[in-house]
Amino acid sequence: MSKPPANPYSPLPGFDVQPPPPPAAPAVAPDVYAVFTGQIDANTVQRLFNSLTGAMGGGHTHIHLLFHSPGGAPSDGIALYNFFRGLTVDLTLYNVGSVASAAVTAYLGAKYRKTSKYGSFMLHKTFINPINATVDKLKNTSRSLLLDDTRTEAILKERTKLTPEQWEIRRTGDLWLSADDALAAGIATEIAEFAPPAGYRIFNI
Repeated sequence: MSKPPANPYSPLPGFDVQPPPPPAAPAVAPDVYAVFTGQIDANTVQRLFNSLTGAMGGGHTHIHLLFHSPGGAPSDGIALYNFFRGLTVDLTLYNVGSVASAAVTAYLGAKYRKTSKYGSFMLHKTFINPINATVDKLKNTSRSLLLDDTRTEAILKERTKLTPEQWEIRRTGDLWLSADDALAAGIATEIAEFAPPAGYRIFNI
């Protein structure tokens, strides 16, 4: 009767032979880079929620996000502001062109806020298009506008250093700020360009 083949991992006298360890899992880079451009609305809020929580779940500890937006719904900008503020990883937003209206509110939620030297910002009070609106609809809408303005202005007062002159311009129209103006007002924390290192994959949100 033939003998069974020897077990290559059976210990020999005086030796303790163990199977080779499994290959190590590839290390996750701490930084991840992504781009976002578009209106601030319920759809884009969901996309940003899903993408950023996915990056956190993947083990990344610093999210770098190109952020370019003409604005949108004030409530969605506030939702992003609160979400960005509550993240347990570092978040850097980069204004590479323009961040306006409700997008400014969202932008202020990031821990690090960089802007291109050619970037601009625009702030204004909440407004609506009154075409086809009835008197009753306008009354109800005015309450919503007042609530949105109150919440947005509270965030601006907490997170920025706008001058009285700038507040007055915003009260009556559009307040446009250059990169230097935004840095002085505390909206941006640094003037720097979005420049991912070579070899990094860039995700599109």
